[in-house]
Amino acid sequence: MAKLVWLVRLRWAAAILFFVLAAPAYIFKLLNSTTLTVYIGIICFLFLFNWLTHLVFVEARRKITPFFICFQLAFDLIALFSLLLISEGFNNPFVCLFLLNACLGGVLIRGKYSLPFILLCHVLLMALQLNFITGHSAELGLENMALMAVSHVLVLSTWTVMRSLGTYLENHFVNLTQLRVRAEKQDRLRALGALAAGFSHEFASPLNAAKLRLDRLERQLQKQSLSSEVLENITEAQEGIAACETVILQMNSSQLDVRDFKVKNISLNSLIHDVTDSWKEEHPEAKLKINLQADRLVQVAPINFAQVLLNLLDNSFDAAKDGTIELSFSVENTQAQLIVEDEGPGFAPSVLERQGEPFITTKETGSGLGLYVSGLFAQSMGGHLNLSNKPQSGARVSLSWPVGAQHE
Repeated sequence: MAKLVWLVRLRWAAAILFFVLAAPAYIFKLLNSTTLTVYIGIICFLFLFNWLTHLVFVEARRKITPFFICFQLAFDLIALFSLLLISEGFNNPFVCLFLLNACLGGVLIRGKYSLPFILLCHVLLMALQLNFITGHSAELGLENMALMAVSHVLVLSTWTVMRSLGTYLENHFVNLTQLRVRAEKQDRLRALGALAAGFSHEFASPLNAAKLRLDRLERQLQKQSLSSEVLENITEAQEGIAACETVILQMNSSQLDVRDFKVKNISLNSLIHDVTDSWKEEHPEAKLKINLQADRLVQVAPINFAQVLLNLLDNSFDAAKDGTIELSFSVENTQAQLIVEDEGPGFAPSVLERQGEPFITTKETGSGLGLYVSGLFAQSMGGHLNLSNKPQSGARVSLSWPVGAQHE
């Protein structure tokens, strides 16, 4: 949208400039009475086109595609060609505006539409040159021919430089946007971690008091031999309190605050072996296949990484106790990747749609914090967590982060 707004403003300025120049062009006989009418008509059409573009697309905030930007610039190029054609053509000093259009095309048009646009620039410029050659064949010399060739070189060179600059600026803008989004997400995660810690602390005391009161009430009612329905209601209330206590315990042990992450330079292969050996002692019946393709020192928070790995292994084992769990770790270029796959039913659509959010789970006894904490860990390391399902059956969790990045 920003590109279109910029184009609309530039078109207003260009249309006003050409309108103001109509009188001097008529006085200096660059235009006659017939061509002046056509000239004014083209400018009026340019005003109308720009007003409709502003009304239909800018004010309505419609989605703008690269093709539409290319169409807008191509329309401007054809309008410029038409104005120059009826006012001395290639001999008009404003033919240099082709360079401006080439600059705009190089910066604003991305992808497959960029080459057709610069080709259109050369075709229209060549048409102006042929028109000039037809009308001034007797005056045509080597100097004019060289000027025509240089004009094409200038247009192509300008477009090439501006295209490179546009690509650099766009990539730089994308990187800045990603950094800003990551910083905002870190701030939200920290706020959520502080909120969770405060909530669990403040909620634990009244919850414990309610539990004690219910236990006392249950003993008193049992002595009075009341109906079983009353006792069942109390039992359900006690089970609800126990579930709340479990969530609070998991929140306290999840280390939601990324400021608690202590990064060290360690051998991740050794850490993975230590964690998996410990996990297999508690799950001797589990089938775990490990594939470690890299043996190098990596900056990571070992305690938090171990917690994340244990969470992922527990989830995979719970999904398919008889299936094989595949664990792989690799480092390619500057990107580390940990992948855990299982042979279970895979993630439910609700989990995939809302991945990255806490308390999202399909387990009867799950809290939905395991994958959330894993994602939090990845983000604290400048990476991301991706959840997906394998083509046949089973879940796939991929944890990626840059090696050697600056961590908090």
